[in-house]
Amino acid sequence: MAKKILIAAFVCLMIFPVSVLILSGEGKVQKKDQEKAQKYFSSTVTSIEPCTKEDGTKFTIAYVDIDPYPASGEMLYYFVEELKEAGWIDYDGGLPFDPADTDAKKLIQYLAGLDLGKYIQFTNDANYYIAVEDKGECKRSLKRQIEEGKIDLIFCMGTSPGKMVMKEMRVTDVPVMVYFSVDPVGAGISKEEEYSGQENVWCHTSTEVYSNQMQFYYKNCPFENIGMVYYSESVAAMSAYRRAAEEIGFKIAEKKISTLSNASDGRQVKKYYDELARVFSDLVNVDKVDAFLLSTDIIKDEARIKDLLEIFYQKKIPVFVQNGEYYVKDGALMVVTASDSKIQAPFAVEAMASIFHGEAPGNIYQKFVPSPYLSVNLETAERLGYEVGEGILLSAEKLYGRTQEAGADSSDDAIERMGR
Repeated sequence: MAKKILIAAFVCLMIFPVSVLILSGEGKVQKKDQEKAQKYFSSTVTSIEPCTKEDGTKFTIAYVDIDPYPASGEMLYYFVEELKEAGWIDYDGGLPFDPADTDAKKLIQYLAGLDLGKYIQFTNDANYYIAVEDKGECKRSLKRQIEEGKIDLIFCMGTSPGKMVMKEMRVTDVPVMVYFSVDPVGAGISKEEEYSGQENVWCHTSTEVYSNQMQFYYKNCPFENIGMVYYSESVAAMSAYRRAAEEIGFKIAEKKISTLSNASDGRQVKKYYDELARVFSDLVNVDKVDAFLLSTDIIKDEARIKDLLEIFYQKKIPVFVQNGEYYVKDGALMVVTASDSKIQAPFAVEAMASIFHGEAPGNIYQKFVPSPYLSVNLETAERLGYEVGEGILLSAEKLYGRTQEAGADSSDDAIERMGR
């Protein structure tokens, strides 16, 4: 019964977005997708109770990530919390991590050291940061454990881990879940949006939200030539953004760079950020952009955000964000989140539960477009001379800036301060 109530609440969140004022023009499409998700999980509600393997032992989950990244750490944090809420794992009290600043690998290490109950366990032997550790060794380690029958499910956080497992290792005999991937279809991990088209793979998909996101930025802070820097077209959702540019009529100044392949090598880190600063300067001084969209996983070190964004702010150029609210806290103008770590968590846990009950991952519905979630930095807006409208203030879930030391402002407080 408790699980049915959880699903009912989940469906309500899907159908009645919190920030209903945002992207309202896309409501019909989004509602259709939400109704499909509702229909699928309503049909599986009786089969999602926690279970052990057929021999009574625990399911062992391998975790594959890229590197320490607050956005993916937050995704994992709330996924783990939802596993507990659903009864799949148990631990005393709350997790000793800040959801906004969680190192995913350390969280898995913590969980691996606990007795989480009789259903699920994590292992330090299959807990990888493929851009920090030797990627070849990560693949050899994971392959060895798969062959020895020690892994029951591989949980990939992001596009690169999903591509490593599915396209480089070609894993077919173990269920694979790919979460927090911007465009799994464009990356070749999933064949379709609604179902992966591969028996052992489930990927959360919500690619169209990025086109909607760009339209919102354009409507509320118009521009003619927006800059974008990326290392992977699928990770940066370039197909969605280009589609929005064509429909609306603005230009995108694109710069493709090499990713930071080894975040533990100080020389590589310095070279990467020096090159990034040069590319940002070129966008400002050569391409003459009048806006910039910060793509996923481009600035990996939170301590560097303010200095790098200053390149744009010296020329009064607004910076929008693809993913990651903490970028707004550290100075970006605004983000309409394309993912919501809390609201998506039940969706992903239900998929995992179905897999553990014997359903092939490829048969599980995987498309869920989360409700928009808007965050704005008022201090940055003031510096840029951007007038934050009352509609945005009322829609925003978080407002950062002048009173940030005491926490994010409420919308009502901000309106009162600004005399609206």
